[in-house]
Amino acid sequence: MATSLMTRVKARVDLYTSNRARGLIQGRGRSLFKGSGEDFDDLKYYQPGDKISDIDWKATARSGEPLIRQFNEERVRHLSIVADTSAGMSATAADGTSKREAMILAAGMICFLAQKNGDLVGLVAGSEQHPVQLPARSSDGHRELLLRSIQQGTTTASGPARSDWLLERAFRVTARPTLMTIITDEAHPTVDDFSALRRLTTRHDVMVVRIADGDPLQATAMDMDVVDVDDPREVGSLARTSKRVAQDVAAYRRARGEGISEMLERLHISHVLARGETTVVDDMIAMLRSREYRHGPH
Repeated sequence: MATSLMTRVKARVDLYTSNRARGLIQGRGRSLFKGSGEDFDDLKYYQPGDKISDIDWKATARSGEPLIRQFNEERVRHLSIVADTSAGMSATAADGTSKREAMILAAGMICFLAQKNGDLVGLVAGSEQHPVQLPARSSDGHRELLLRSIQQGTTTASGPARSDWLLERAFRVTARPTLMTIITDEAHPTVDDFSALRRLTTRHDVMVVRIADGDPLQATAMDMDVVDVDDPREVGSLARTSKRVAQDVAAYRRARGEGISEMLERLHISHVLARGETTVVDDMIAMLRSREYRHGPH
């Protein structure tokens, strides 16, 4: 019998790492879900990063200062994974591993933490032609199905990335406030997705995990063929060995990355760019620790 994906995830996440991460999705004052429960608790002054949807407009009108509603945390929390299962995620990551395997590990990390705390996890993935959706549940079988759905849905035949469609679908099918983790590649979400992301943040607590692409030229490995999976064609040896092409590619990727990071920062969305399967767990731990600090008591 093949080893389950969750078992493989647990094997990759050593005990010390899991203990460091476990407290980040539990405990009052340390929760990633501060302000997204259902039981009203108190009012506080609005601060950058708070959800606009939590503003109490009547209290704000009376006080003349923006006030938001604080809530008691729910015992069972809802998490959702929005997975980019496009063809591009079946390609090679910056560290030489598979972007698909890095995405499975990232999703598995969320499932692992949810399992430790009894939280529910759902999935949004697929394409407009073949949408994939799993409701938020907490069983071992459900978590395994979630990871298998990502694995089986991410192939070179999946088609090009449509982050606009994926974000729109995530908004439409995830009505309950969740901690939403978007897992995609370094080119997404694009700066054109600003409005869609901003709308998501009015309802959900959003994180973005991006998996870096491998070197598209692979000039140091000329014995290997290089094929663009989004637009299947071989990258010619002349382009791969041209210094001018390499400089242009590097400049383009740098500008694109800076634009995406600036957008996510502007929206107060926690985000990380992982090199691949070898770094994604540590990178996510660092991101969660940053969120812990940001969401701590004011």
